[in-house]
This record gives sequence, structure tokens and C-alpha cells, in this order.
Amino acid sequence: MYKKFSLCFLITVGLSACSNVVETVGGCPDAAISWVDTLMINDIVYTGDDEGISDGEPMEKGSKVGEVNYMLADNACSNHKLKNGDAAFLSVGTEIFEIVGYDPDFRVIANDKVYQVDENEKAKTIAELYDIEGKVAKISLESTYDGSHIVDFEKQETEEFIEDFLSLEYVGFERVYEEIKDDNKAFIRIHLKDGSSFSVSYWLESNVLNPGAFGTEKMKNIVLDKQN
Repeated sequence: MYKKFSLCFLITVGLSACSNVVETVGGCPDAAISWVDTLMINDIVYTGDDEGISDGEPMEKGSKVGEVNYMLADNACSNHKLKNGDAAFLSVGTEIFEIVGYDPDFRVIANDKVYQVDENEKAKTIAELYDIEGKVAKISLESTYDGSHIVDFEKQETEEFIEDFLSLEYVGFERVYEEIKDDNKAFIRIHLKDGSSFSVSYWLESNVLNPGAFGTEKMKNIVLDKQN
């Protein structure tokens, strides 16, 4: 099942290795709620679950961009509509800061943990969603079985893949999910120059990527060549 439920209630995703905590909330119709570590500010949804996004060089805090007004765990039911100031596990009053060197629409930091954009309706392209132009060190292919490293892309492959990737129209995962017709999925890890990284899932036959975009034939062929 590929369906990615936005907001903060996760049924099952299969897009990246995410940690979640099951909570039972009194008065809710749900027997149990499995929360993704998420927050929302300035109409952007961020998650902190993807392995690698807090790795690398210490993140320098910039200006404050918001704070938590409501903690979902122990308080919200699964039908709660996520709104600005909501966070799954961050306590009320937790301050959220931009990270020096990154657009806050891409990444922010709270409690010394990095949160990366998951949904941004204002973004029109992947370049507007992910502030990574000129910041990519390499790309690698990972096992869909256990997430282990398989192979790194060559320098030219990395450059060509990223050039096309950033040019893609961002339409959101709800839109591209309808087009997934296969199980031939690749895990692509994008390593940034600061030592952090994040993964995207790529359904190759459908040419769909989980941030919410349709890939190019060049991107697809690069990944297929690395699988062989």
C-alpha cells in the first residue's frame, strides 16, 4: 500500500524509514494512533523522521520562525486537521528556528532536531520545495529491503539526475499516487555537502517520485543503469 496520508496520521507509508509512536487518546474513536514526528508552520508541513537529515555539521540557528501551540500526541484524534503551530511530539512553547544556509521553507530546527519539508502547496517545482541546488555532494542507491547502501552515482550521473530532478513540477504526492501502477521502487539517497542526507522513493515503471513529481526518462534510465 503506497498511500501517504498527509497531516500527521500515518496508516502506512513505505516511502522512507520513519519512526512513529502509537498513542491511545481518551475520548477518540480510534483504538490507537500512529504519529509521524511532524510539525506545521507558515502553511508548510515538516517531518523529522527521515534518517540522515540531522546528521553532518552542527546546524546554526537563525531567526525564530514560529513556535508550537498544540501537541498532537495524547491530545488529538486522527481526524484532527493539522494547522499552523501543531506538532506531533514537541511540547507547547517549543521555539522553531531557521537554519543558517537553508531556506526555512526547506528545513527548520526545533529542540536541536532538523525538520524537513514534507508538503508545501506554495512550491511549484522541486527546486522550490528542496533548497539543495549547489549543495549536493553525491547520490546513492539503497536497498528497498533494509535500506543498506548499494552503489553511488558517478559524478556526471549525479549532476544530470539533480538537474532534471530540480526542474520537475511539484504537484504533491496525492496527485502522483494515482499514477503508481508498479512495485518496482528504488530508494534514492541525496547526500548534501554539510553531511546531512535524505531519501526519496522512485517508482520506476510509473516514473513517479514520492515528493510528488513525475520523473524524466533520463532520471529513470540513470537509476535503471545503477540497478543492473
